[in-house]
Amino acid sequence: MRSKPTAQERKPDPYPRRLYLIFAGLVLVSTIGLDYRTARRGEKAYIFPSRAVRKEAAVTPVPLAEAMRRFLETSGVPSPWAEEVEPEDGSPKIVVRLPREDYAPLERRLERELRSQGASVKKAKGLEADLAAYSWRITGLKQERLTLVFALLEPKREPPPPAAGGRVAIIIDDMGTSLEALKEVFDLGQPVTVSILPQSLYAEEAARLAHQNGLEVMMHLPGESLNHEEGNSQTAGLIRSGMGEDDVIALVEEGLSRVPYAEGVNNHMGSKISREEPVMRPILDLIKSRGLYFVDSRTTAESIAFDLAKRMGLRAAYRNIFLDSTVGTEFSKQKIIDLFLMARREGTAVAIGHPFPETLQALRETLLLIKNYGVTPVFVSEIVTK
Repeated sequence: MRSKPTAQERKPDPYPRRLYLIFAGLVLVSTIGLDYRTARRGEKAYIFPSRAVRKEAAVTPVPLAEAMRRFLETSGVPSPWAEEVEPEDGSPKIVVRLPREDYAPLERRLERELRSQGASVKKAKGLEADLAAYSWRITGLKQERLTLVFALLEPKREPPPPAAGGRVAIIIDDMGTSLEALKEVFDLGQPVTVSILPQSLYAEEAARLAHQNGLEVMMHLPGESLNHEEGNSQTAGLIRSGMGEDDVIALVEEGLSRVPYAEGVNNHMGSKISREEPVMRPILDLIKSRGLYFVDSRTTAESIAFDLAKRMGLRAAYRNIFLDSTVGTEFSKQKIIDLFLMARREGTAVAIGHPFPETLQALRETLLLIKNYGVTPVFVSEIVTK
């Protein structure tokens, strides 16, 4: 007969205990997972820190007419060439008078611009003030309407020979933040003018190196912008709208002290202050007293800076063409060609670019062709006039 097991021989069944452990583990994992999802949604969580829900900044769409004004300005069309008139149907109308040979390259760029904005266009050929013209009826995504009329000026019958070609001045802005970029400008082997941010890390060194390598130096004076709030808050030495005259003068003097060999000044940003005579007048007074010249970067079509400088008797000029591109080197190369053609027509032309890889590459490739266009690269000081 089998004896009963003793207490030591009896062992509890571990199966229920395992079930309890598995169940508890599942509850723990589920709790952690729910807490994590709650935190990700930005709600209150107990284990994980809550993540604030990012709100996308509202983007205010640019009106169609304003977008086209900016396109014309950045394409090197001088403001006197574009005139706004009121058509019969009440929608905006801009009449642009430009040489016939400039229409085709501008047409291609404008078509690409309109496609990128989702706008539609209908073209018609006709007359405008007895000139052959192309009328563009543009409709935007929100059914905005605009009429662009390109009135084509006939080329001169006797174009000037290459020896009588114009002069081009190229300014590279925002220098002083990289000595490597400065070396790339040296390597262009052309009389380029470098404009140096006075509060940049290498401002003084860049100015000395540029002078030693035979380049002309300008000070790139920071001014308050209408559209670049981030730039306004992060730019040291910024001259703001509403500043007192003494404060303005102090900032200009400090900037010039940081940029040795400066022969002139142009504005960095500044679309807000360049519209305001009370701010610009003391700036220009000081520039004149130092015997320097002034270049209006024309960051806004509403700038009064160039006209004011001329009235005050300064040697002055304004930017005709921006060389930078957001779509690649080929676009910048075309802008440089536009610069050459404008110099042939007008006698002089001023371009501004930045030390972006695409812009510098376009300059390296296109400046080799400058003799073919019969124009001469010069420093800005050689073309500014009173």
